Amino acid sequence: MVKQFRFIVCCLLLVTGGNIYSQDSLTATHPSLISFPADLDSVAVDSFCKIRNIDLAGCKTPELYFEIYRWYRTCYRYGGNTSKGIDCSHFVNMLWEKLYGKRLNSSSGSIFTQCKIVKGGFSEAVEGDLIFFKIKRKRISHIAIYLQNGKFAHATTQAGVIISSISEPYYKRHFYKVGRLE
Repeated sequence: MVKQFRFIVCCLLLVTGGNIYSQDSLTATHPSLISFPADLDSVAVDSFCKIRNIDLAGCKTPELYFEIYRWYRTCYRYGGNTSKGIDCSHFVNMLWEKLYGKRLNSSSGSIFTQCKIVKGGFSEAVEGDLIFFKIKRKRISHIAIYLQNGKFAHATTQAGVIISSISEPYYKRHFYKVGRLE
């Protein structure tokens, strides 16, 4: 019996590339494993995150990453708030309302007024914090949601919904502040 159990666990590790998920009945009691929604391919989501240096096992809100995966590469549309096109403030607003139950103001500048400034900036940012950028004429004109490891998700005019890093020169140059909603 023990040999059969070890064989099954080894097979699962081989099939999943070393990752066993909570939908696998053998691991349902392990607290650090993530339960994927039925409409998502767990292997695809896991691969998506690994490529972007995101640790799903270390996140506090896995649903945030699932939603980003669902919206990834959705086209940008100024004022848009549907899967046919979305802008940065609507994207962040949709995530916050769906995952945290809070409706935000409509523009990146007005959302900034709802936040408490995180004094340490990126070094103190936690998952779900909001990242503000001054791109146009020294005013807040772009917003993103912080993930982990210096990564954030946002809707861009060039590529739609993507994940970027603060280490990219463009975002480093235009970064303004990190805000936290209470």
